[in-house]
Formats: sequence, C-alpha cells, structure tokens
Amino acid sequence: MKKKYSGKEIIRAGEDFLRDDIFSNPDIFNNAMDVLSYWRFQHEVPLEKALSILERESTAKDKSVIFAKRLKRYISIVTKLRRFPKMKLKNMQDIGGCRAIVSSTKKLYQIVRELRKLPEFRNSQGKIRYKDYIENPKEDGYRGYHLIGSFKDQNNESKLIELQLRTTIQHDWATALEIVDLFTGQALKSNHGKEEWKVFFQLVSKHFALMEEVHLFSKQEPQKQIEEYDKKVSQKKKYELERDYIQEHERFLKVVKNLEAFAHTLKIANEHITEKQVEGYVLLRVDTLNAQVTSTLFSQAENNEAEKMYLEYEKEAADSKDLVVALVSTTAVGGIKEAYPNYFADSTDFLRYLMIILKSPIRRKPNFFERILRGSGL
Repeated sequence: MKKKYSGKEIIRAGEDFLRDDIFSNPDIFNNAMDVLSYWRFQHEVPLEKALSILERESTAKDKSVIFAKRLKRYISIVTKLRRFPKMKLKNMQDIGGCRAIVSSTKKLYQIVRELRKLPEFRNSQGKIRYKDYIENPKEDGYRGYHLIGSFKDQNNESKLIELQLRTTIQHDWATALEIVDLFTGQALKSNHGKEEWKVFFQLVSKHFALMEEVHLFSKQEPQKQIEEYDKKVSQKKKYELERDYIQEHERFLKVVKNLEAFAHTLKIANEHITEKQVEGYVLLRVDTLNAQVTSTLFSQAENNEAEKMYLEYEKEAADSKDLVVALVSTTAVGGIKEAYPNYFADSTDFLRYLMIILKSPIRRKPNFFERILRGSGL
C-alpha cells in the first residue's frame, strides 16, 4: 500500500520545489515528486464527484456542453507556488479541476446560479468561494467563471476542487494563448512575456466579448457576424482604435501565420486518440523541440498505472523547457483534441473569430492609435 504522507511532509515538498538547488539534489527532488504524486491523486475521487455535479447541473441547461477534467501539472503547481509565496501545496485549491464549456454567457450564468445553491460550494462560514473573471477579467484578458468546492475523498477527508465554466469563445481564446506559450516559451498565461503579445491578447479578449454580446452570434453566417461585430465596434471610437491596433499587431506578430505553422509542424502519434470519445485518462507528452505529441490511454480501472507513468514523465519534463506532460480526461464526442486543442496546436476556432476582426480596413495610422492606447494604460 502506498505510503501516506503527513500534512507537514506535503507542505515541505512544496517548499522543496522552490529551492534553487532542487535539480542538483536528486534525492530531495525525487522525494518531493513522490509526495506531489501522492497528494495529487488523493484528489481523484473528489474530482470525480465534482465532475458528476457539474455534468448534472450543466446538461440541464445546455445540451451541447463539453466537460473535461485534469490533475494539475507539476510545472503549473510550481509556477503558482512561486507567484504566491505564502501559498502552501497542501492548501492549493485547484490541484484537481474540471471544466464545462458552454454555448453562451447566458447559459453559463444559469448553471452558476444552480451550483451556488449547493452546500459543497460553501465554506465553514457559509461563504461561496468563486472568481467571476467574466465581469472582472484577469490582467491577461482571461475570461471565465471559477467555483471552489469541497468534496470527500476515499478516506472521508475533504479536498478542494476547482470548477471552471467558459463559453466556447472564451475557451477558444484561452486555447490560443496557451498554444503561443507552449511554442514560444513565453508565460502569457501568468502575465509574463513580450508586451506586444500581452496587449494583443488582452484586446482580442475584449473584442471577443463584444461578439458575445450579440444574441446567438456563433450561430450566424460569417457575413452576418462581421456586420454585427462592426455595429458593436462603431458604438465607441475606442473600440475602433482597438480594432485597428489588433489588425496592425497581427501583421507585426504574424499571429495567423505562426498559429497555422504550429499546427502544421506538429506530428501526432496515435491520431485516433484525437477523434473519438474515450473513457478514463489520457497521458499526453508534447515535445515542442521535435514537434511531436504522443498519448497513452488508461481505463478508469488503471488509475494506479496512470499515476506511475505520469510521475515518471513529469520527472523527465521537470528540467526541460521542450517537454510538456498532462494527464487529462473528457466526455467530448470529438475526443481529447476537442476539449484540449492547445496540446495539439489546434487554433482553428480562435482564428475563425479573429478573422472577423481582421477583415475590417484600417482607417488610422498605427502610431496615432498606439499613442491613444498607451494613454489608456493598455
């Protein structure tokens, strides 16, 4: 039976990951990874319970919703511990996370209202732990709604699980940003990276939100979408300036060209895994240096095997900027690629909406509207 680690040992492992000499001390590193693996998989049963609730409440409001779940990656855990020095590994709220991708903001909030009624989402003081990144987007432009719930594990101990709800357009935006991070070595998701890329994604997020204000925007014909978007933009001169800025910086950054190149160069082994619905977990290994993604499928009864291989892959990837490892699961009919297009460099849907912005002619000189935007603090 696997050793059970104490709360102090879990906290200490999180602290060890922040040591400057962690990779020159293999005993310390391997022990910390073993503890992390143990603690991460203690969230598997609570995660499944959280996903079950999310599925129940979401499908009642939106029949087209897509679900996914994941256990947080080593690099994401360490990055978060570094960003928040007072945070402890034992208290991290999103070791386990599940997501619902819904068709509209209206349906998203309908689902949120039902979830907020449930006792799992209230802490001991009766408060609901949530972040509304739609009303108040993150600095990088991220939009979505997050809820933290408490769910029992196999030992009847409570674990915190994060539920994320996004619209399809919000998911498309987040996917594209993660692809750029993955293939350029930036960290835009953590608000670190080249300023021109950060501003580009901030403004695109804002203009995608304008599109979502149009009723049934995603269901309309392409030409109608352009017309409706133009109506929104014409309401404020600042929107027009921002659109011109997006167009000019797309040319400068070669956003479309780069995103298409990432997808074309990536070789996908086990192509079938991207196309069909799967049960259980899929372990993905993305090698950006050799532009290849491989996958290993584990049934729901093979969690122990998944845990062991995930740990070994993560040890390999921990000291390499060219390897990305993720253990993910989804109910999407279109398979893992539909729920996690970022790991397959698939930005098709993001580019479709971006083209709506790019098809309007620039009417001002770049240096003029750049001064305007700098004055706005963007």
